[in-house]
This record gives sequence, structure tokens and C-alpha cells, in this order.
Amino acid sequence: MDYLTARRQTAVRDLKAAGHDAFLVTSPTNVRYLSGFGGEAAYLALTPKKTVLVTDARFADQAAEECPDIEVVIRPHTQTLDQAAAATLGRLKAKVIGLEGSTTLGTAESLAGALPAATFTAVHGRVETLRAVKDAGELKRIRHAVAVAERAFRSFVPHARGADSEKDLHDAMESFLRRAGAVSGSFPPITAVGERAARPHAVPDPGVRLASAGLLLIDWGADCGYVSDLTRTVKTPFGPARKPKGSPDFDRVYALVCAAQDAAAAAVRAGVAAKDVDAAARRVFAAAGVEGKFTHGLGHGIGLDVHELPRVRADSTCTLEAGNVITLEPALYFPGWGGVRIEDDYLVTADGCERLSTLPRDPELLL
Repeated sequence: MDYLTARRQTAVRDLKAAGHDAFLVTSPTNVRYLSGFGGEAAYLALTPKKTVLVTDARFADQAAEECPDIEVVIRPHTQTLDQAAAATLGRLKAKVIGLEGSTTLGTAESLAGALPAATFTAVHGRVETLRAVKDAGELKRIRHAVAVAERAFRSFVPHARGADSEKDLHDAMESFLRRAGAVSGSFPPITAVGERAARPHAVPDPGVRLASAGLLLIDWGADCGYVSDLTRTVKTPFGPARKPKGSPDFDRVYALVCAAQDAAAAAVRAGVAAKDVDAAARRVFAAAGVEGKFTHGLGHGIGLDVHELPRVRADSTCTLEAGNVITLEPALYFPGWGGVRIEDDYLVTADGCERLSTLPRDPELLL
């Protein structure tokens, strides 16, 4: 049995027990996960015995190529996707239909209006939970995305110049990612210079140049169908002539962040509560008296999307499972000075974890 068939069977396995006779998948990412269809504007109708992909004529050839074992409905241009989905569900004689929790209110109302005899209920997280545990094919693609991101970084480093602005650095990384084999970045790269590195999601500023400060934080990833997500903070040969009074010591901050990541990685294994992994990193910071400078969760799952289950944060209710792929990205932020964040990607195993990324944690990479 192939991966896609197995996923669909798992997705519908508990339909009857939950009182549903059909499940409509409307999230493009979840449609792709269950069917292999990579186009836009498509829904997937699932019953215990039938799978139907609903899309339009723009994607007819693509759907036939990517979904050879699935019935494909090509709606006419005079019919909306919601209308075509309602007609398909009616043909399948669905009476109690589960809708993904992410389905828009407009779509839910449209379906209910077209099928007044049917009952619709929200189904939260069914496919997202399946996606959290990666199969062998997915792991291969994530490893490839990590390797592509690392190739891009190795090309990026020698080309960084003091005259480059944050925007120049952002654009360069986007270019190197594509040259290395990515479809695109997993997200717009973050290239934060100096004190702007204290902003976890700093937007690249065309007026701030690398030569203005002594550190650069870069957060990037490769989208190769599946994604990667990495962060490095590096010293530059530049910086102000005098450090502001009370500035933290870069080397001490960097060492603390690395120690927090090591402590978190040591806590990772199947069966461990994700919040306990987050806590392991925070204990390192608490012991050094800087716990208040770590202002976000420790990490998250990656896969088709750059933020997936499991969530690795203090309020997480997730338990790690073998096959999860997560990021661990401890950080310390000091407004007015900057910040240090280190992020790597890890595969959760039965008795620990495997670090998938191989880049060194070296703050001198630009020297």
C-alpha cells in the first residue's frame, strides 16, 4: 500500500465511530497530504469507500497526473468550488459531514444551504495530527530540504559584504536558496543586524547595513515540497567603536543559547511532553538569571508547512512521538543591543533524537 492510500484510510478510519459518513477536506495543505495534488482551489471528499477530488479545468491534467487512483471532478467555470463540493457530497449520499475546523464560515454556510438535509460538524485537527508523524518518504524530503538550506547558507556567507543592507541580505538568501534547489524559501528570510536582532521576526530594513553592527541573525529555510527551518547568529568584523554601557557579552549570551539547545535536545524522546522539552531550555536561562529574555516558544513541528504539530512550548499539550520532526530554537533578546537565536531541525526517535541539520554552531562564520 502506498503512503497516500494509507493516509486516507487512517483519516476516515474513525468516521463512523464519530457519527460521520463523510469528511470534507478544504485546507490546500491537507488536500495535498492526502491526495498528492499540489494545485490550488481543490477540496477532497472522503468516505469509508470513496475519495473524490474536486477542482477545476485549470488543473485537469495536473490532477490526472498526480492523483491517478482518485476520482476527479472537474467543475465547470459556471459553478463555484463550494457548489461542486456540495453536488459531490450529495451524490455520495452524505448525511452527516465533518468539516475541517479551518473551513471558512462562508464555505460552511454555502454547503449547508446547498444540502439542507445534511448535518455539518467541525472536525478539529484530524489531518494535522496525522501529519505530525512523518513516514519514510516525508523524512527523505525533509532531509533534502535541510541539505538545500545548508548549501544556500554556505553560498551566502562568502558573499556578505559590509555595504549590504538587511534587504540585500534577505534577497541574496532567497536567491541562493533557489540556486541550491529550493522552490522558494520556507518563509521570507529574517536578516536582522545588530540591535534589530532583538526582534524575533524583524522585517528586513533597506536602510540598515551589515557594517553598522557586530552581529547578524539570519533565519531561513528551503521549501522543496517539504520544508526546513534554521537560524544562525554570527559575529561580523564590524560594529560600533564603543559598546553601550550595560551591554551583555556576546560570547556569554551565545554560550547560554547553545547550552539551552543542548539541554532541550537531551530531553527529547518519544513519550516526553513537549512542554518538558521547553522547560529544559528555560532552566538553563533561569540558572543564569536571564529567563525573561527568552520570549517565545522553544520550537515547532515542520513538514509540508513551516509550523506544524507538535508545538514545543510551555503551554503545549502535545506529547512527542517517534517520527515527529521539530525545531529547537532557544534565544535571548536584549532590546537596544540585539539577540542570539540558534535553530536546528531534529527527528524524534524512540530513545532520543537525531539532529538533521549539520551546520556548525560557529559565531565567527563571517570573519
